[in-house]
Amino acid sequence: MRRWLAVALLLAVALAACAEESSDTTTGGSDGGSDELLGQALFEEPAVGGLPGCVTCHSLSPGTDLTGPSLASIGVVAASRVPGETAEEYLRESIVDPDAFVLDGWDAGTMNGWADVLSEEQIESLVQFMLEQ
Repeated sequence: MRRWLAVALLLAVALAACAEESSDTTTGGSDGGSDELLGQALFEEPAVGGLPGCVTCHSLSPGTDLTGPSLASIGVVAASRVPGETAEEYLRESIVDPDAFVLDGWDAGTMNGWADVLSEEQIESLVQFMLEQ
C-alpha cells in the first residue's frame, strides 16, 4: 500500500510540474523532445488564456470531429494541405492565422488566432507536438 501511495504521489508531483510548465512562456529547452512534451501539455489544457484550449475543439482520434476537425495524423497531412508549404509552416500558420486556410465543410471565423495569446515558444512547442501526430 505504501509503494502505491508513493507512486501516486510521484505521479501527482510530475503532473503538477507539467501543468506549471504548460502555462509558462518558455519551452524549457531547445531539444525537440522537451518542446514536444510542452506542446502536448499545452494542447491538453482545457483553457488557455481564457479561451478554449486545443483539446476542447480538436480530437487526436481519427474520424472524431468536435467543434473543429480531428487532428489525427496532422503531422503527415499538413505537408500536403497548401502547395509549397511545409507541414511545419502550415501548422504554425493554422495556429496564428486559422482562417488562412479553412478546410471544406468548416466555417471560417470559428477558431481564434492564438498569436495574441501564446508566446512564440509555446507556438513552436505546439507545432512540434502536432508534427508527431
